[in-house]
Amino acid sequence: MTASVSAIAERALRRLNVRVVPLDDSPTMTQMVPAQIIANGVLVELGVIATDEVPPSQAAVVLVDAIATTALIKLGVIASDETPSATDLTLSRNAVNAVHAALVAQGSVEWTSSQISTAVSEEYAGLTAFHIASSFGKASDPAIVPLLEGRIAQVSRVQRAYALALSKVVLVHAALDAQATVWWTGDAVPLAFAEEYTKLAAAYAASSFGKAVDPAVVAMLEGRVRKGAAVLASHDIAVEAVMAVHTHLVARGMARWTSQDIPELAAMPYEMLAAAEMAPKFGQQVDPAEMLLATRQLAIVTALPTSGERVMVEYF
Repeated sequence: MTASVSAIAERALRRLNVRVVPLDDSPTMTQMVPAQIIANGVLVELGVIATDEVPPSQAAVVLVDAIATTALIKLGVIASDETPSATDLTLSRNAVNAVHAALVAQGSVEWTSSQISTAVSEEYAGLTAFHIASSFGKASDPAIVPLLEGRIAQVSRVQRAYALALSKVVLVHAALDAQATVWWTGDAVPLAFAEEYTKLAAAYAASSFGKAVDPAVVAMLEGRVRKGAAVLASHDIAVEAVMAVHTHLVARGMARWTSQDIPELAAMPYEMLAAAEMAPKFGQQVDPAEMLLATRQLAIVTALPTSGERVMVEYF
């Protein structure tokens, strides 16, 4: 009697306590989660609230002259119901544009000076007031600059948060794909790995929102995806392992049969050696004692005499 490569492969997987589940029988693998949903999950994970539409109270555009006037009011140069002189307004307007140029140069904002909204207009006015204070003999506190610039940068990050999160989902998939871990495309993720993708993308985006991430968490999450994907592809991995064992034995002169007619007596040693071959892929240790036992059993099988019968070859 002989044993097939497929049957030995399945036995080797059972030896490793790996359960083979056909893809069609695994709903969590056939149900796909769009990358856009993963990106939203990333923002939730980071505690960032990003809406498709900016609230009307913060979306209104504030003209540069209005910001310049507010800066003069903050300095006490004019009262809230007064109109600034042309000279003072020009000075303040130039300062607003300078503040904006500096923020763009820092990569903090991507809107134009004609798109400054109420969400950041007060911060712009505060920075403008700081820069022109000395022109009116006023003192200013340098500590306020990083505070105001940080608030503007945070508003900008929130506005760009969704696009950033989606880009990180793409990067996570690219990293896993480069490791030959996944077989699906980056447009959608199997439900079974949606949580891992979400947390990995959140880890990639964490620094953009001033949050720290533990590198060990990234390695752990990637390992979970790798292991899960390996389990789903386990039968193919096991067949390759059995064939690798067979090729090795043929090269050593320990197998005088083909992969199509492996003797049943040799099936158990094949199973043990194939399991050892696959063990690292499933996060398990190789048992040297089993490998030694399998080699000895194969030596016994190989030493058994043949039946002496002539094998007739039929050519087609």
